[in-house]
Amino acid sequence: MKHILLISILIIILTLKVQAQKMKFEKVSAKKFQALILEDEDNLLIDVDSKNVFDKARIQGSISAETSQILYSILDTTPENLPVLIYCTSGDRSLKACKLIKKSYPHKVFNLNGGLDRWEAKGFKIMHKLNSSK
Repeated sequence: MKHILLISILIIILTLKVQAQKMKFEKVSAKKFQALILEDEDNLLIDVDSKNVFDKARIQGSISAETSQILYSILDTTPENLPVLIYCTSGDRSLKACKLIKKSYPHKVFNLNGGLDRWEAKGFKIMHKLNSSK
């Protein structure tokens, strides 16, 4: 009886550990984020700022998902093996978006730590209004 209980507890612990792994996403530096963008053209680069902020400054090649509904509709049509790279201006909004994504989607998710502010401070290129680059 003790062996059955012990095995049951181990199975529960392993199941919870696997579920916790699925809930994780990776916070990455601006340098790593750029490397992810450059190493694989098959990724989904999403800016979760408001459309007004997105229109003023963004990373080239990104798409805007200012609401969770827009984000979900994008992910619903995205293959599960496609990496998802998320950012916003400061990193706060994108952190929340990553948590939402991992609750419902199996995609590998990367969050730009420090957001677009850190990206720009590290000297990486951003697109400005009217598609003129800095």
